[in-house]
Formats: sequence, structure tokens, C-alpha cells
Amino acid sequence: MDLVRSCPICRGGEFEFQFKANGLSIVRCPRCRLMFSDPQPDDQALSAIYSNDYFLTGPEGSAVSGYRSMKRATARLYLDQLAAYLGNSRGKLLEIGCGTGEFLVEAKGKGFEVAGMDLSSHACASANLLLGPDTVKLGGPDDLAFADGEFDVCVLFDVLEHVRDPVVFLEKLRRTLKPGGTLFVCTPDLDSWSARLMGQRWMEFKAEHLFYFGRQTIQAALAKAGFDGVDLAPNHKILTLDYVHRHFKRFPVPFFSRLVSWVHALVPKVLREREVKVVASGMRVFARAAAPRPRPVLSIVVPVYNEAATAGQLLEALIQKPLSGVDKEIIVVESRSTDGTRDIVEGFRGRPGVTIVHEEAPRGKGHAVRTGFSHASGDLVLIQDGDLEYDLNDYDQLLEPLLRFEAAFVLGSRHSGSWKIRQFAQEPTIALGMNLGHLFFTALLNLSLGTRLKDPFTMYKVFRRDCLEGLEFKADRFDFDWELVIKLVRKGYKPLEIPVNYRSRSFKEGKKVTLVKDPLLWIWALLRFRLGPLFSKKKAA
Repeated sequence: MDLVRSCPICRGGEFEFQFKANGLSIVRCPRCRLMFSDPQPDDQALSAIYSNDYFLTGPEGSAVSGYRSMKRATARLYLDQLAAYLGNSRGKLLEIGCGTGEFLVEAKGKGFEVAGMDLSSHACASANLLLGPDTVKLGGPDDLAFADGEFDVCVLFDVLEHVRDPVVFLEKLRRTLKPGGTLFVCTPDLDSWSARLMGQRWMEFKAEHLFYFGRQTIQAALAKAGFDGVDLAPNHKILTLDYVHRHFKRFPVPFFSRLVSWVHALVPKVLREREVKVVASGMRVFARAAAPRPRPVLSIVVPVYNEAATAGQLLEALIQKPLSGVDKEIIVVESRSTDGTRDIVEGFRGRPGVTIVHEEAPRGKGHAVRTGFSHASGDLVLIQDGDLEYDLNDYDQLLEPLLRFEAAFVLGSRHSGSWKIRQFAQEPTIALGMNLGHLFFTALLNLSLGTRLKDPFTMYKVFRRDCLEGLEFKADRFDFDWELVIKLVRKGYKPLEIPVNYRSRSFKEGKKVTLVKDPLLWIWALLRFRLGPLFSKKKAA
């Protein structure tokens, strides 16, 4: 047995034991939440598992024929999804862990130039009978010997969970792909309905499955390996009841194996062999090979409107602010101020790393932030108001968990130690009312999302830019704070809250939130964005 020395995503070395499953010790990294078995089978044990009878074809010829038909049908389903992601482009396609070659046969028929690799000599021989000599080569993750930029597409179906170091493996695949090339991954999903239902009895807890990803950890692994444009959804396969029955006999699960056997015995043979599209335990993920950068870039989005007293001081401080481990770009979105702010902002045009965007009319903070998003090119995004309520010295601690891939979404919480974050010396009644309102609306949001956030209203929202993939934002005012949190949580990102320094200004000093209109917008935003569609129409299609 081999011990895991460090988490492949965040490189943390301390793990939390979760439970025993099929004799395996399942642990979790407390920093990035990746789950895996520890200790893991050594290479000799894994080689014994990947024997010639590893694929569930059964001994009889009809089972082999049915298995291949089912695999080919799933391959056609995958190719339809790949075509929707790629458009009309084709090119060279590599499949790692190609098994007996059913997907490659279908891909070749769709116009791809194909190549494959597999650990099983028996599978390679079977695949090459279908595809031609040397199309599929014998080898595993450590045997990748392709030229940089050789392939347009790489596919991994039920492979990534078997790899000793999935991040290093993904980095190798990114180099194998052309810039902008497509990676297509299918892997078991800890957030799937079957994983949530079955818990530690989940059928994917097998000795050869070394790592177990959820939506957040797979995206962290891809981001660390240099991929972006992540598109994730539950994975559908074409299966038969006969195959499911063989699976649960081969990998017994208390209660569920017996239940499947009962159903299998009761169902007529013609129905047991019928191919059905199902979603059970996996997710399918598309991603693009990003151009490598020497250092990650932080996009700081600064919406400003009528902030003449503070805008100049803030922007100068941002330009001078040193950041460890990242470069920065500052995107200032000015919304046609009436107090001279536009002229102050314009004075920063041409400064290194500063982009000035002028809106034609003031349409609210949310609209300005959305405009800033459209100009952001960084790996990370941080929202910074044009006032001086927040402390720029908190940037490093907010960025640290993102740079270590422990989190994808960070909130700078003003509620550390005290809920009285608004203390207006000359307006105590208003301050009390706003603090009570904050508690009420935060509780409402937590109830609807199943979260335990302390400060979803904070301006300091920091996240990887790929978190925004597929999302379309609509809120224009301060309800945008809710829209952003709701949609990122619904997409699978659990916010990490970090205490920050904060000094609230009063309404006399320029605070712009209203006491009637904005609370009504928050309630409407909760209904609209919690219950409405998550993705844009283009992504949903």
C-alpha cells in the first residue's frame, strides 16, 4: 500500500479521516476538500485489478456484443455533446484509457483523426483490430510521449479518478493539446444524486479509484493544471439493466445489489437488454487549454460614481499596492458622475495596468460591475468600491486561498467578532436598523441556499474568473451582490469567508444604499435568481 504524501491540488499534507468504504480508508483534505483513499493500492495491486476481465462484458458472446453496442451508443451521445462544444471543427483526437476502442471508432466516423492509449494489452489489441495497427498504444499516465500541441481534443472517460497525481497528469495533457484545445472528462461526482443518496456505500468507492472529485475540486484541479472555460454538467450514459446487474454483482453494495437483483429477476429479458439513457454517478466536464502565464493576473474591478472625495486616493493606492504572487490589472468603470469624479478618473488613463471605461449614464453599481467583468482578462477577479470603507491591506489574505487552490470563491466578511459593522456616530438609530436588516436578509439568503454565510453583502468578493463561465448577470443595483452569491453557490462554489477590516461611512458621508428600494430589490432578487434559470440561454442550449 502507498501513502499519499500531499494533496495533489493544494499540496496540503494533513488529511481528515471520513469513513471506511469497501475496506478503504477515505480521507479529505481540509483545505481544498478533495477526497481520496489513503493508503492507496500499490502498482502491483492495481495491475492485478486491471486484468483482461476488468471490463464487464461477461463470458458469453451475447454479453460482449451487448456491451459494445451500449458503449458505442454512449460514444455517439458523447460525440454529440463534443460537437455542441466544438462547433464544426475537427482535428486530431486522443483518448486516454480508450478500452476496446468503441469511442474512437465512432469519433473516426465523425471525421476525427484518432489515437488512443490504454493500460490493458488485451484492450489495446481489441481496439487495434477495429481501428488499424498502432492506433492505440499500450501505456498509462506516466507513458505520455506525444509532442507539445499535437492534439486538438483529448478525452478521458472514467480515467482521472485512477491516476496517482491527477493535477500533474492534467498538466501533461494541457501541453499535449494545442492552445485553446479541448479536454473532455467524465468522472464520478461526489455531488451526484447517487453519491448523496448512498453515502459511504456509493458504488464508486473502489480500490482502483484513488481520488473522488466534486464540482468544486474538479474545477480547482483543472485551473491549477492550466485549463479554463470549464463547462460542467451531470453525465449521461447509455446502459442496460443487464449491465447494471453485472456491475452490482461485481462490485457489491449492501441493499442496492440485492435490490437490483430483484428488479433484474422480475423484468422481462427484452427490457433487461434495452439501452436506456441514464444519469447516475458521474459528471462530464469540458475545458480549454489556456495559454500559460508567468504569474496569475488579478483583475480589480472598481465601479465609481460621485466619489470625488475618495476616488483619486483609492486609485493611487491601488496602483502602488504591492501584491505577492500575482500581477494586477485595474478596471475602473465610471458611470457619468456629476461631482467631478469623471475628470479625476480620466487623469489615470494611460497609467500602467489601468483601464478606464466610461458609461454613458448611471445605471447602478451592479451594472458597472458587470461592465467591468466584460473587460477583465485576469485569472482572478476582485470587486473594489470607489470609497475607502475597506482596507486594501486585506488583499493578500483574501487572495491566499485562491492562489493555493483551497477555494474558488472568497468573501471578505465584516462580521468577525461583532455584528455591529455599521456604527454611525451621528445616526445611531439608522445604524441599528441597518444592522438588524443585515441579520434578517442574511438569514433569509442562508435559508434559501442552505449556507451559513455571515456577510453575503460584503463588497469584497474575490473569485477565479472561470467561475463566471456560462453565467449571465442581470441585476443593476445593490441586488447584484445577491445575484452573484446566489449564482456562484448554485453553480457549486462554497464561499470561504475571511475576516476583513471595515469602517462604514454614513449617509451624510456618501453611502448610496437606500432603506426602502434596495431591500425590496433584495427580496425580488432572491426569488428571481434562486428559482430562475442558472445559466444563460446560450449555455442552457
